[in-house]
Amino acid sequence: MNSESISLLAVKKQTNIPPASKPVSKTKPLSNSKPLLLDRLDNWFNLHEKPVRNSLLAACLLFSFFLFNTRISEGNDDSLYIESGYNYASNFLHYYYTANAPFYPMFLGLIISIIGIKLFWLKITSVLFNFLALLFFYKSFRNRLPSALLFPVLFTIAVNSYFQYFASQTYTEAIFLFVESLFFFYFFKLLDSLKESESVPLKSNYKIWLAVGFLSFFLTMTRNVAAVVLLAMIFYFLLQKKFKYALFSLSAYLLFKIPFEIIKSLIWKNVSQYGSQSNILLRIDPYKGDGPENTEHAMGFVNRFFDNSSMYLSRRFLQILGFMSEKTLENIGPVAVLVILLFAFGLIYTYRLKNNYLFYASIHTLFLAGTTFIVLQQRWDQPRFVMIHIPIILMIIFYGLYQITRIRKSGFGQNLILCLMILIFSSSLLSSLGKTADNLPILSKNLRGDKFYGYTPDWRNFLQMSEWCAGNLPDSALVASRKAPMSFVYGKGKKFFPIYTVIAVDTATGYSNPDTVLSYFRRNKITHVILANLRRDPAKADGNIVNTIHRILIPFDKKFPGKLELIHQIPPPEESQIEPCFLYKINL
Repeated sequence: MNSESISLLAVKKQTNIPPASKPVSKTKPLSNSKPLLLDRLDNWFNLHEKPVRNSLLAACLLFSFFLFNTRISEGNDDSLYIESGYNYASNFLHYYYTANAPFYPMFLGLIISIIGIKLFWLKITSVLFNFLALLFFYKSFRNRLPSALLFPVLFTIAVNSYFQYFASQTYTEAIFLFVESLFFFYFFKLLDSLKESESVPLKSNYKIWLAVGFLSFFLTMTRNVAAVVLLAMIFYFLLQKKFKYALFSLSAYLLFKIPFEIIKSLIWKNVSQYGSQSNILLRIDPYKGDGPENTEHAMGFVNRFFDNSSMYLSRRFLQILGFMSEKTLENIGPVAVLVILLFAFGLIYTYRLKNNYLFYASIHTLFLAGTTFIVLQQRWDQPRFVMIHIPIILMIIFYGLYQITRIRKSGFGQNLILCLMILIFSSSLLSSLGKTADNLPILSKNLRGDKFYGYTPDWRNFLQMSEWCAGNLPDSALVASRKAPMSFVYGKGKKFFPIYTVIAVDTATGYSNPDTVLSYFRRNKITHVILANLRRDPAKADGNIVNTIHRILIPFDKKFPGKLELIHQIPPPEESQIEPCFLYKINL
């Protein structure tokens, strides 16, 4: 069968499907000439869609296993979600999580209330969310983005080590991607419905409007920055001069937001989802207190946007795709500019070719990523903040390049696009295979019961000390910890007191005021404190440590000798002291 026959079969196959359930393919031949390479590849994918889709999902599950991580991360936030989930499970009516969006801790609370703090099974739920996110991204963009572009992007995501890392962590990335993919799925269904029933009353598609309203609200409950998704929807409809639909978007959202706020006020009183985090984001230094000298000004937010754009769209972008070492700290401004220009080029083509699905996805991502780059301080440099946008960024970039090659009938251009997609996929795959070789021996030991294997000695000693506290101290003991949520997880649910910054720091010495520390310990009824030697650089045991607790205890012990009593250390005194961890009792 020649390529022209294949093309005709693919087109015939699509025309027998109702537009609302499967829109017309965007890769109809431009003329009777021989289809270009990516057009032929698109037709091949359409003819072999089911086995290709199954291979995609199988690859996702396979790499979820290869890169599965049974341990809690050193980032602390994932432990905080678990601790908050436990608080919901044990005291639902008197606890409300305000550090970030509250839904994920609520979800974890439900699981914990059933099975307890079982780290492995909590992580399995993230694997499931990651899998479902990929499935619904496929369902959402199927035939709305050419298959020759969609499948390479999704295969890249399926095998990517960063996506799979967060697939086995209790961070919010996996669940956010799942909810976002569901949102796209139903919003695109809404666009199909509106296209077909311009003159039909609202009652014909009110269920889809309700689904979109619920999911847009649900997104805000999963990630605070997703509050701008509602603005993206309204902006999209205003650009389309569909003022009625912009109003419907707001109304559908409020149908769920308002009842929730009423219920929240009745159960949890006056708590704000955004209050705690917004105060931190308004600071110049997030780890210093509020005050005029630490309040960000307008130009500071402008600088954040450009600095974060340079960082996340160059270094982090290339690291996630496997083109740059994770140890590299250098940002490459021209790469960020190129990514922005290519994305803008693709966005323009989604508008010119009236691909409303991809056009909305572009606006959606611009609002989310743009807001993230504006509000986050640069020191919160984490790949997950841009990782969630990479699927759409790649889709839009490839779409713009693909359409210009079709318009110009450039076979050479399509060859280059295919080579670029293969290169990106191969880079992600090779990076993941390398990490798989490192991870499988660790995973094997973890699954056999050595839950601390894979940690560096500083973290292993600290977490073992947390576990020791749970098993050997009375329930009334309150232990201060630099990473209290991590101590909580490995301390089998024992409450630890968090100390993230130096108490009453003396600006001249950088150490605490001992009298204020004594008052602080008494006021908060702290009975013990863990003194760990956690590395600043995880890859280097060079003595450069996180010394927050040290700067509190050194002047305290000097002024009040005898109030600190060493009661346990790991490793024990008779063993080699490699990055030891100490537990002190505070004799108040």
